[in-house]
Amino acid sequence: MARDGRPPAIAEAYVPYQAELALIAARNAAGEIRFYPLAHTQQQDQVCRRILLPSPYGEAAPAQAIATALLDRWQFVGVCGLEFFWEANGRLSLNEVAPRVHNSGHGTIEACITSQFAQAVRIAAGLPLGDTALRVPAAITVNLLGWETAPAHYQAQREAIAALPNTSLHWYGKPEARPGRKLGHATAIADTPDQAQTLGDRIEALWYPSPS
Repeated sequence: MARDGRPPAIAEAYVPYQAELALIAARNAAGEIRFYPLAHTQQQDQVCRRILLPSPYGEAAPAQAIATALLDRWQFVGVCGLEFFWEANGRLSLNEVAPRVHNSGHGTIEACITSQFAQAVRIAAGLPLGDTALRVPAAITVNLLGWETAPAHYQAQREAIAALPNTSLHWYGKPEARPGRKLGHATAIADTPDQAQTLGDRIEALWYPSPS
């Protein structure tokens, strides 16, 4: 206990960030690293609702430099997700490191030449790292979050989302929905980031109940 009777704590200064960004990195046993395009993660109530590829904010080079330093120091092998705060002055602050395939990289399935999942398999099998470049101009991934405690079926919503143009639905098969629980995601590809955001709006309108 602290001297004033309160539990010990770590206090951090508030970061006046303008956006939250994410970077997926892949490193093999030979120390070769490839990066996926920087993504913009859009949060609500500390839960990621959308991921836009590529990010309209920030520059990839500083994020890649931070990731390279960490992964080389750890001799990391595999796929890793890194999250950053981006400030208006261009400064990046590392917020989180997830040493695995990451939710912010789910859009790579449709948007990139080699998805983060295929990349993880290639690394495990000792194959050369795959191309991480975008193969579409823009893509948005919408996390399908639970808003109630109930059996997780939502067949009508799933069918409606899957019927949207240029949209792929991924359902996780969890038996029960809970508020904030990730039940699946949908990724839509588009010609511009603005069009991608519009498709994201349509996905969310189909998924979430209308306010009464």
